[in-house]
Amino acid sequence: MAAEKNFENKVKQFLKDSGCWILKYWGGAAYTKKGIPDLLVCSDGYFMGVEVKAPDGVPTLLQIYNLKRIRESGGYGILLYPKDFEQFKMFNAEKSKLNAWYLGNIEEQKHWEIKLKGE
Repeated sequence: MAAEKNFENKVKQFLKDSGCWILKYWGGAAYTKKGIPDLLVCSDGYFMGVEVKAPDGVPTLLQIYNLKRIRESGGYGILLYPKDFEQFKMFNAEKSKLNAWYLGNIEEQKHWEIKLKGE
């Protein structure tokens, strides 16, 4: 859990330094929904839902579903692992030009959805 929190703090600092608006969402508390991405972000007029995971973190089906719904409604739904942080930073700076990384991220989410449904 500490690894995920440390990574999340690093992501939040990067986003703040980039001038983004950020809301940290805590799901599962009273009156909150589960499965909402950890970070709700507005970056250069784009909405991003960012689910942050430690290197060995496993998303839930509900998290994958919500990222998919964000994409379907025109936002960016991102499942972010430390291994992808540098690419995420480049993507954030050039969202309209660097969709290749984001399309790969969607494929990773599909992989998790299939794997989790198979359990």
